[in-house]
Amino acid sequence: MIVFFKLFARLPLWLVRGLGLSLGWLIWLASGRYRRLMKENWRIAIDSGRLGIPKQKVGPLYRAAIGHAGLIATELPKIWCDSRAVDQMTTSGLELLKDLAKAGKGVVLLTPHLGAFELSARAIARHVPITVLYRPARQPQFRRLMERLRPTKNLMTAPANASGVRQLLRTLRTGGVIGMLPDQVPSGGEGVWADFFNRPAYTMTLPIRLAQATDAPIVWVLAIRTQAGWHLEFVQWRSDQEFVHTPLEEVVSAMNRGLELQIARAPEQYLWAYNRYKVPKGQVLPEATHD
Repeated sequence: MIVFFKLFARLPLWLVRGLGLSLGWLIWLASGRYRRLMKENWRIAIDSGRLGIPKQKVGPLYRAAIGHAGLIATELPKIWCDSRAVDQMTTSGLELLKDLAKAGKGVVLLTPHLGAFELSARAIARHVPITVLYRPARQPQFRRLMERLRPTKNLMTAPANASGVRQLLRTLRTGGVIGMLPDQVPSGGEGVWADFFNRPAYTMTLPIRLAQATDAPIVWVLAIRTQAGWHLEFVQWRSDQEFVHTPLEEVVSAMNRGLELQIARAPEQYLWAYNRYKVPKGQVLPEATHD
């Protein structure tokens, strides 16, 4: 598998993306469950009105999203195995990250399942050390692949367990930078219910709790695909003093709202096939408050 990844990474980006778009449609056509989940998540977001998409663009953007889902798979070998991939990325807001890192309070980076989110950490690691939270893959072969290819210079990983949380906390307390996917569904007991596109979604509290415990600022990071490669953008969400004494549930709800705004930047690049509204074991879906 590692050999295949390294060989595939040598392909030009235009070919990688062509194959990815085809793969996205192939999976969509082949799996009824995948197709239904993606359609339903897209419908929920559109019905909420929070994407702000004109009616005439809803269909074309959904069709584009089908193809972009395949790019997540085909871009991965290039992201993990081709150091030149970062060179094809432009940036904006990088000085913000550097200034916050120099302040010594640590920085919490939030990256949605949007665009080339796997590439963002590798790009950041070229400028400041970063530790990212990850959930080990269930398949042993892919888990070994992640452990072998994901880490790189200045890029450390922390497993999504008690040991990993302690690692993230230590990193922040020593002024370091951490990153995580805020729209990843946590295990039961590790989140709270908060609206996401007007539907209750079990949402992780970890980034908020870590920020409140350390006074670390929170920054959104987007790695959006462009014709020439990717564009990495940093946007500060809240400063260290704005949410320290705010109730946890209120900040988590605000985080989901902020996430919606980031997705609206490039909705066709969001991973709509992810089962965002699943109910973790031991949790009960609250009664919906919105239609």
